[in-house]
Amino acid sequence: MNVRRMGLRGFTLVELLVVIAIIGILVALLLPAIQAAREAARRSQCSNNVKQLAVAMHNFHDAHKKFPRNYRQVGGNAWEAIGANYHLLPFIEQASLFDEGESRPTDWNWFRNTLMNTPIKGFRCPSALPAPTTHPNGWTGPGTNYGWSTGSSVQTVWAGNNFNGMFAYQHDRAMADVIDGLSNTLMLSEFLSGSGMSGTTGLYPYDIFYTNNGLFTSVVNQDFPTEAELVAIGSQAQTSPSGVRSNNGTLWAWYSAAQCTLTTAAPPNWAYPSAGGDCCPGGAHDWGYGIIPPRSLHPGGVNAAMGDASVRFINNSIDVLLFQRLGNRRDRHPIGNF
Repeated sequence: MNVRRMGLRGFTLVELLVVIAIIGILVALLLPAIQAAREAARRSQCSNNVKQLAVAMHNFHDAHKKFPRNYRQVGGNAWEAIGANYHLLPFIEQASLFDEGESRPTDWNWFRNTLMNTPIKGFRCPSALPAPTTHPNGWTGPGTNYGWSTGSSVQTVWAGNNFNGMFAYQHDRAMADVIDGLSNTLMLSEFLSGSGMSGTTGLYPYDIFYTNNGLFTSVVNQDFPTEAELVAIGSQAQTSPSGVRSNNGTLWAWYSAAQCTLTTAAPPNWAYPSAGGDCCPGGAHDWGYGIIPPRSLHPGGVNAAMGDASVRFINNSIDVLLFQRLGNRRDRHPIGNF
């Protein structure tokens, strides 16, 4: 009995190339959608982090009737100090770490090498790049992407009672001090960790470029720098900085600006580098003047918490003066929509 075998026909080269081309087109169409969905999920997680930190700050206020100062010296030098984030530990399920710190109130080595090197997921935005693990001056840590607002002033750290935001370094702040209303005043937003680059070259938008105090002290109204004054500072920082620091946003418990605090002098994701005055922003010390605006890798803006713990997404295009007023707790101007 003869069995007739049927011939099997395969793909021709042309047909195979057509199929590959179609698959490539489908991938090209789907990839942006997948990336957008992933970023939406990351932004949602970041928004949740901001909310949890804002609620923790409210719980601290309920317990102590004031907000924590962003400065408590624990070592022999002025820069051996911790910031507001440390005081939130009992309210973000880190009570044991806080208790150990309270048992070592002057042990800077422990605070620097153990506490500040303990990763806390809630301080990290999932969209941001990882914090640098090495740096020439050694001041690195597991990373932080959220800062408490000291307001619209161009002064940072050593401004005493001049801060117009919800947080200060050497003075207490309470909800009653937010004259403009909690829902009208920015409390917390995002920033980026530095690049970890060495030398005098920095990387925008990650690193902090510093110039000199003269550009800052020449600002007529230091609570409300004009766009022209901001551009003068930003341009100087961008084109001819006198130095760069690239380990900002690494130490979540260190008091320094760009580690625990930010400002609202310039709008979110400012087109110019974050800038400092004469000394070492975000590095192994601190400084008296600076512009540390919120920054993120979310398309179009940053997550932020208002003083009432509500979370908003603030667009990069927000008016400069409006954003400054948003950070100022006492300017008595209506905010309106943003």
